[in-house]
Amino acid sequence: MRAARERLAEDSRYGRPTLLDTYGAESASEFFAVATETFFERPRELQRRHSHLYAELQGFYRLDPASWPAPARAMD
Repeated sequence: MRAARERLAEDSRYGRPTLLDTYGAESASEFFAVATETFFERPRELQRRHSHLYAELQGFYRLDPASWPAPARAMD
């Protein structure tokens, strides 16, 4: 997780687009919160773009939200 946080801080510093909210670069606890939010809200994208981070969170939570059915989209 440390490497992922350092990468986020670097991306933020240089204005590169990121999947994770750049607020996560503020501290280890904020990084964990941002990574957790992304793990549950955008699991497939996190798994695809940050597979090591996804695997760490998957082990921590003992869940695999990327394997869950996608939520139904609301119809207008």
